[in-house]
Amino acid sequence: MRRLLLCVGMVFALGACEGDTGPMGPDGATGANGADGAAGPTGADGPAGTDGTDFPGPLPAGYVAADGILGGAAYAKWYVTDAGGTGTVATTAAADFYRCKACHAWDGLGNAASYANRTGQSTLHPTRPDVSAINLRSSATANTPQALFDLVLHSPGRTIDAVDNTHPDFAPHLTVAQTWNLVKFMREEWIEPTDLYDLEVMGGMMYVDYSGPTVIAPTLTYSNIGALGNAANGDAVYAAACGSCHGADGTAITTFGRSAGQFVREKPNEAWFKAKFGEAGSMDPGLITSTSDMQDLYAALVNTVTYPDLP
Repeated sequence: MRRLLLCVGMVFALGACEGDTGPMGPDGATGANGADGAAGPTGADGPAGTDGTDFPGPLPAGYVAADGILGGAAYAKWYVTDAGGTGTVATTAAADFYRCKACHAWDGLGNAASYANRTGQSTLHPTRPDVSAINLRSSATANTPQALFDLVLHSPGRTIDAVDNTHPDFAPHLTVAQTWNLVKFMREEWIEPTDLYDLEVMGGMMYVDYSGPTVIAPTLTYSNIGALGNAANGDAVYAAACGSCHGADGTAITTFGRSAGQFVREKPNEAWFKAKFGEAGSMDPGLITSTSDMQDLYAALVNTVTYPDLP
C-alpha cells in the first residue's frame, strides 16, 4: 500500500513539472521541382501563308520592254546604229577600252576561259585593257535587273577617253533603252559555252617574263564543237540564215580572214555571238536566236569537206 501511494505521488509530481508549448519553428527549405509532365498532343497545322515573290521580284518596265538581242549587239559595239548608238564615239582612245567584250570576253567569263590568253596592258599590249577577272554571268544572275542597270550606267569609273583598266563611266554615252537592252542580254540571251563546245585551259594565269620580255600564257584547246547538235538540221539552218551571203560552202565572203566553217572551227567562242547578235555594218542581229539551231549549225560547220577553209 505504501508503494502504490508513492507511485501515485510521483505521477502528480511529474505532471506539475510540464511547461507551456514553445513557439513554432521556421519553415523548412522548398523542395526541388518535380519532373516535367508528358508533352501534349501536336496541334493541327495552321493555314498556309500566301506565296512570296520569286527573285528578283517585280521586273522594271524598262526591263520588260527591252530587247536582249539588241543588248548583245551593244555588248559588242554599243556605239553603232545597229545597237541603238549614234554611230560615233567622241574619243580618240582605242575601242577596246570601252567595248564590253574587250574586258569581259564573248562568253562573259573574263580571263577564266576563252580570253585566258588575251594580252592587255599588263602583258605588253598597250592598246588593250587587261581582261577582267569578274565572271559577268554570275554577276548577272546574282543581281536584280535594277542593280545591274545601276552597275552599267552609274558605275563611278573612268571616262572613255582614259586608257587604263578601270571600268568606263557609261552614263554620258549609253541611253536608258540601251542599258536595259544590255541587262536583258546578260540575264537571258547568253548561250552556255558547253552547249556548243568544250574548252580546256592549260597553264596558269598570264604574266610577263621580263628577262625577254616574253608573255607567258596558258594554252587553249577547243574540242567537241557542235557535238550536241544535228549536222543535217544545221545544213538547213545554214542555208536559210547564212548561205545567201557566205555561199553554199561558206567561202563566198571572209569572216575576219576565214571561211564560215573555218571561223567556227577556230573561234567557236566568238562565232555564235556573231550569228546571234550580228556584226555591225555587215550582218543584222537576230539571224539565229535558238540555242538548238546554233548547236545544229555548229555540228554542220565542223565538216571541213562541206564547209572547207579558204584556199
